[in-house]
Amino acid sequence: MTPWPAGVLAALTAVCAALAFRAELARDRPARTARPAGRIGWPVVAGLVGTAAYGSVPALLAALHNSAVPPGYVVTMPDLEPGGLLPAALLTAGLLATALLTSAPAPRRWVLPVVAAVTGELLEATYWLTHSAAVSGRTPLNVLVGGVSVPVIAALAGAALLWPATGRPARLAGADAPRSARWALLLPAVVVMTGDLFGLDLWQSPPPGIGIGPSVAGHLVGLVLLAAVVAGLARWPRAAADLAALGLVGIGAYDVAQSGFGQYVVVHKIGSPQGSAPSLPKGLAHHASVLGGIQGAVVLALGLWLLTLTVLPDARRLLGREPDPALTRRVRELTETRADAVSSAAAELRRIERDLHDGAQGRLVAIGMNLRVAEEMIHSSPHEAAALVVEARVASSAALEELRGLIRGMHPPMLADRGLGEAVRALALDLPLPCETEIDLPERLAAPLESACYFAVAEVVTNAVRHASAHGLQIRMAQAGGLLRIEVVDDGVGGADPAQGTGLAGVERRLAAFDGILAVSSPSGGPTIVVMEVPCG
Repeated sequence: MTPWPAGVLAALTAVCAALAFRAELARDRPARTARPAGRIGWPVVAGLVGTAAYGSVPALLAALHNSAVPPGYVVTMPDLEPGGLLPAALLTAGLLATALLTSAPAPRRWVLPVVAAVTGELLEATYWLTHSAAVSGRTPLNVLVGGVSVPVIAALAGAALLWPATGRPARLAGADAPRSARWALLLPAVVVMTGDLFGLDLWQSPPPGIGIGPSVAGHLVGLVLLAAVVAGLARWPRAAADLAALGLVGIGAYDVAQSGFGQYVVVHKIGSPQGSAPSLPKGLAHHASVLGGIQGAVVLALGLWLLTLTVLPDARRLLGREPDPALTRRVRELTETRADAVSSAAAELRRIERDLHDGAQGRLVAIGMNLRVAEEMIHSSPHEAAALVVEARVASSAALEELRGLIRGMHPPMLADRGLGEAVRALALDLPLPCETEIDLPERLAAPLESACYFAVAEVVTNAVRHASAHGLQIRMAQAGGLLRIEVVDDGVGGADPAQGTGLAGVERRLAAFDGILAVSSPSGGPTIVVMEVPCG
């Protein structure tokens, strides 16, 4: 019996805590933290989850053989956090996941469950192969149960990782919740450590002699409780983050106190054994106590740091001493979108003024000059005067057409009279290339929203015609669940990027004024898919 595994687990916890600390400090510098772990970050988390699944199975195997036992002695090192493999793996996985939420790219959906299952199964097979049957309790039943339960539990836990890893971190780290809420991912580890601390035999081997039925039932209850905790932190991330921070502080403080005043190696009696208690290696208790103190110090320091990010800000908000971060972000977003709307309106006014000055105004001035000259020549040169009048009439028709075009650019009559769907269909008919439309709008939308969406579509299809070398377009538009979704697809050369200062950036700003979003997929060689979603409820 050696305490070195506890030292390894403490070191891993400290490393992952340092990574999470670095990610928290660098969260406002995305250019420097865009690839902290590359594409291996989430698979590593999945591997840790698989390790946690492997660490939970020995309790199940012990439960299957928990019947009456003969008298004897049992030597244990109290499984205080993060000394056990299950809580340590959950804690390190949670710390690493918080550092990856907004920085590392998510892998394909099948990767995380597969990596977790394979890791757990490899650890299970390695244990059976490297330990004798007498030491490991290798029996056909144990091998079968372990070989089936480990990959199943690991795959389910890996599938749960898909929630934060592939598009659902907004609730933990996005715009609708404070950044601190992502620390809710630590709550499963805290629950396991707290249960071990209070002697709940849900995630560790039960005491001998209590029976197979109660032992297996306790293990299953522990798994169900962990699943409920995961569902709860997804529903209430801020409260879960506060509980995780408070739990880490309490657990770390107890572990430090246990290191100084408690017993880290305990000999239990079972029944009335004959003979003396087994002798322990010299210095084992001291080494275990030191490592336990180090573990406790790491957990305590992590918990105290998290208090400043979770509990204290929430307490200040409840006392009215600090504004709610979600409201603050919302005010900032509204301020930015208002500024963009004002800038866009000013730019539109300048465009209208320029078009009037360069187009209709010049033609009207020329018409006035021609008519004045014709008035002077009508008696002396009636034929030349008539030619000037004809020229003025043609110029007036051209000026009228330019004014109509300007009006259509401001608010098309079709949009005002027939609505967004018919206006987009009319736009598609005027394009110089084939365009298919699939439009399902059961009712009219608000006029400002219709105008913004129409001009957004017009800008996107204009870009496709001018720059994409496309041969065809598709426009799909549907309204469902209070959301308007517009999709424009072209078969051009691709390469469109809103970040490069194209018209798509203006479209994004236009939609942002209505809480809309723009997503662009445009690989080199095409096709280009532009998706716009705008709340319309």
